This record gives sequence, C-alpha cells and structure tokens, in this order.
Amino acid sequence: MDNSTVNDPLSWTAAALMSLNGVFGITMNAIVVHNFVSTPIERTSFNLICAFRAAVNIIILILGFLATFVPLTLYGDSLFPPVHHAIVITIVNSLYTGLQNCGFLVAVNRFFAMFFMVFYSKYFTVSVTFVKTKCFSTYVSEYLSWRPTRNPDCLNKYADVVDGSIIILIALVVINTLTFMKIYIFYKKTDLNSKDVKTRMRKNRILFAQTIFQDLTYLIDMLFTFNLSSLSSARLWSFICGSFVWESVHSSDG
Repeated sequence: MDNSTVNDPLSWTAAALMSLNGVFGITMNAIVVHNFVSTPIERTSFNLICAFRAAVNIIILILGFLATFVPLTLYGDSLFPPVHHAIVITIVNSLYTGLQNCGFLVAVNRFFAMFFMVFYSKYFTVSVTFVKTKCFSTYVSEYLSWRPTRNPDCLNKYADVVDGSIIILIALVVINTLTFMKIYIFYKKTDLNSKDVKTRMRKNRILFAQTIFQDLTYLIDMLFTFNLSSLSSARLWSFICGSFVWESVHSSDG
C-alpha cells in the first residue's frame, strides 16, 4: 500500500468522481436493460442492440472503474498484481473497441438492409474473429490513468488510433445520412399532413442526432487520451484525459 497515495487529497477526489460517475452510469444503463427485459413493446431489434450495449457499459464501469481503478487510485499500484491490471484493462479495452465498432457495423448493416436488400442475407452472416495481441497495460496511480507497457511496439500500437476513429466517424456520418435521407424521402412521398407521419419524422431526426452524438463521444475520448493528454503532465489533467473522460463515455451512453 502506498501511503503517499492514501494521504493524497487528489487521489480521494479522483476516486470519488469516478465512483459517482460510475454509479450514475450503471444506473442509467441498468434502466435501459430493465426496460428491454420487462416491457414487451420495447423488445425491438434496435432496442436489443441498445440493451447489449448498455450491458457492456455496465461491465466496463463495474470491472474497470469501480472494482479496479478506484481501489488502485486510493491504495496504490501494489494493491493488485500487474497481471490483474493487464487482464482487466485488456477486457475493458476490448469491450470498448467492440462498442466503437458496433456503431459502424450497425450503420453498415442498416444501410445494406435499406439499399441492397437482395445481397443482405448473402453477405451479412454471423462469424467470429480472434485477434492475438502481445501488448498489455496497467493502471498507474501516479498518473491516475492507465498506461501501455513500455515496449516500443506496444506504444506504437496506439499511434494511429485517433486517425482511425476520425475515419470511422466520417464513414458513420455519411452512411447514417444516406440512410436517414432514404427514410425521409419515403415519408415525403406519403401524406405529410398526417400527424403520425410528422411524429415519425421527428423521432427519426432525434435518433439521427443521437447516433451522431454517441459516435462522436468515442472520438472525443480518443483525442483526450492520445493527443490532449500530452499538453500537461499534471496528475489532475492526466486523470481527466485518461480516466474520467473515458468513464463518462460509458455513463453518458446509458
């Protein structure tokens, strides 16, 4: 146990913020899962995706932040062995990447269902892919954030992650815009004086804006983690860039 960490007011403040943010996020995501399970009318294909997404957010918030990062922030890096850090951070980072890619896959899936219905059943099949990695990370209480191992190959692993996120975001905006436009044109051809049509169009506009916002949060997190974090070496700034913004992505997603 690191006494300097235990007696550090910033460590306690960071732990309290992560705890509050985590509990808030778990509650919001749990409501999404509960609504899907308990309300038959909410059991649509889109809400199924939301429910699984919320469940993954809950796992990340509990396993990564409340059960690992908060105790390490208070009691120092020696509380858990390095292998525990590596396992937890690998799991939560893998789930995080899955959530980020999920938005892209859903958008592509929906796009092909709308525009290429003939080829949809042929190319959109279920498959599983495993990717081996030799890089691991640990949570460092000195920085109040996680860090990759000092192996240069592991550090280079994250070199282009922001550029990749920007490309994914642009592709998402284009694909979702095209899908939204087809839906808009469809309703445009119907009776616009119908109250039901106007209600549906308003809901679609809201869902479109929500989709863009949710995808944008991942890019914001990447920018803080891999770019803005280098602006200052202060522990508070490191905590905000490497831990708090990341946690807020999963809390706000709920």
